Amino acid sequence: MNGSLDLLGRYFINASYKTAGSSKFGSKHRFAPVWSAGIGWNLHEERFMNFDWLNVLRLRFSVGSTANVTFTPYQALTTYLYDSDLIHYSGMGAVPITMGNPDMKWQVTRKYNWGLTATVWKERVNVEASYYVNKTKDALMPLTLPSSVGVSSVLVNMGKLQNSGYEFSISAQVVKRNNLLGMVMVNGSHVFDKLTSISDALKAENMAAYYGVKPQPMFVEGGSQFGIYAMRSAGIDPASGQEVYIKKNGNYTFAYDKNERVEVGNTNPMLEGSLFTSLSYGGFTLNVTAAYKFGGDIYNTTLANKVEYIDPYGNVDRRAFTERWKKPGDLVRFLGIPENVSDENRYSERFVERDNTFAITSIMLNYEFKPGYLRKIGIKRLNLGIGVADIARFSSVKQERGTEYPFQRSFHITFRPTF
Repeated sequence: MNGSLDLLGRYFINASYKTAGSSKFGSKHRFAPVWSAGIGWNLHEERFMNFDWLNVLRLRFSVGSTANVTFTPYQALTTYLYDSDLIHYSGMGAVPITMGNPDMKWQVTRKYNWGLTATVWKERVNVEASYYVNKTKDALMPLTLPSSVGVSSVLVNMGKLQNSGYEFSISAQVVKRNNLLGMVMVNGSHVFDKLTSISDALKAENMAAYYGVKPQPMFVEGGSQFGIYAMRSAGIDPASGQEVYIKKNGNYTFAYDKNERVEVGNTNPMLEGSLFTSLSYGGFTLNVTAAYKFGGDIYNTTLANKVEYIDPYGNVDRRAFTERWKKPGDLVRFLGIPENVSDENRYSERFVERDNTFAITSIMLNYEFKPGYLRKIGIKRLNLGIGVADIARFSSVKQERGTEYPFQRSFHITFRPTF
């Protein structure tokens, strides 16, 4: 069910409502309402906004709810697995796989959105901006159970999560003269996240052992899901060559303790987005796309894996021999080369760096042939293009690329005829 109302071309209202159902949930909560409502105001239609340079200026607000069903089916039902190792005189035995929860509800997110749309100077500049707040309740999270029950956990509606952020898009025609046309478009966004409530299973996961080079995510109520948790560091002691850690109470120590880890950085950038430029002249069109992000942090695994926690006889970073502690009095960033390789990873604040990146992701040059020449050979349209991808990348972090997520620089040619 939905409806809309437009009043005098200045004000508009719309609303929708429906009920969604799924057998994935408990028998007591099969259905959930999904609804939305919005209002808007066309300020450019008001008399007091009669400016020659203003084409469109619209304010809008919307609120609604969405329900999530993205989890494994049958989590609300108790299920068993027959095991041939459990055969007895009356038949084959079974072990529980999942514990049912008839009270399992939908995970519902309430969304609020404030937006602005503006077009000025004969539609040469267009602006879209919005701010949103998403509040999720009854989030499905695992509840730890005693081993005597037979299953390790059961899904319950215990979690709460709040996300807010802003996003914008600006496009402008910077050149518009005869056959020459140039435009620029830039967009960006940022997310403010907050874990308002987590389950005891996630709390237990925070304390579990982890043997990777990069510290595992930690879920802390009131914290961020993008946080980097490590032990604070005062650097390398010049006299002994040992690292000086800072405990939660502010005391200094040489001993590493994983329980003393705190949030020392956040991978969520203050602003990230893309930049697109296009220049056309005659039949030629040049498109350049770039991506950027700044204000976030990263745990530099290259420093940890190839500079500090290394086998000196293996493949290492050159900084392993030039920037490490060697003798008393050295003021350096890294520990001395160990006599033997240890399996213990110490997650230190020293490896957290500010991650500011600008990358030229693609450059494409196209030529559209004139139709007059093509009709003679039976072709309606012909487009020829040449392009390259992942041209260049500028970053404030010096680390290996391709070891965790592969990348490639590619070259391609396009030939698109239309008959």
